Amino acid sequence: MSRLFVLIATSTVFLSACIQQGPQTPPVSATELADSLQQTESRLTQQIQQQCDVLSKQEKSQADELQKISKTQRQFEGRMDVIEGKIDTVIVKQHKGDAAPPLCPKPAAAVSTNNIGNKLVVGKTEWLWIEAVNRVYEARVDTGATTSSISAIDITPFEKDGKNWVRFRLAPDDGDDSFIVEAPLVRYVKIRQASADTLDKRPVASLTVRLGKMTEVAEFTLNDRTQMTYPILLGREFLRDVAVVDVAKDNVQPKPEIVQNQPQAPSVSKTKKK
Repeated sequence: MSRLFVLIATSTVFLSACIQQGPQTPPVSATELADSLQQTESRLTQQIQQQCDVLSKQEKSQADELQKISKTQRQFEGRMDVIEGKIDTVIVKQHKGDAAPPLCPKPAAAVSTNNIGNKLVVGKTEWLWIEAVNRVYEARVDTGATTSSISAIDITPFEKDGKNWVRFRLAPDDGDDSFIVEAPLVRYVKIRQASADTLDKRPVASLTVRLGKMTEVAEFTLNDRTQMTYPILLGREFLRDVAVVDVAKDNVQPKPEIVQNQPQAPSVSKTKKK
């Protein structure tokens, strides 16, 4: 009996020692730790990049949708202008005692000289109002150019409220007067000149302009056009989906009015550079 008790006690002590010790984990070397951290960092970097790609696609999709909404709004405003013009015509004729024309004439009678449906008709030149200086300039319409451009010299990028802006002197010609303009800097574009093999890097600014009755926030490449006939060029991006070009005509749209309650930018002599 005593021998059995001793055997049981000995087995219990042995099993207890095994349980307490348990399996031993081999130590991790510095090289293995560094490899593990590098793999983890690489995996996290890949996941972050994938998330950034998804967010970038979503941002582009939202920008496209916003552009479509903006174009739809402009089209709606153009239709409203047509309706308001018809209403004004009815009121004037009723005031004069004439018979009022129908508010919904036949489609053939709805075509005007400066609109086709909900699109503007523009000639090879048009008057353009620039909000930043509250002045009107004659622009050349060029469907061969992708982006629009405006005559600018003394171009200086700067930061305003944490965002990229650009300051330049709007130089309509090679005369003595020009006008200081500050506008959001959208991006830079590279343009190859026909007379040069290298690419010319130019800033693109966002400006509010008006063509006829259409007000638009458009992008303009900043470039010295003082030696050219027209200080402003309107390209395809500005005209797309909103205008039809008739190259046989000039200044189809009415010349925009200077805003009376908005100051005009003072002229700056070219000798007074900033």
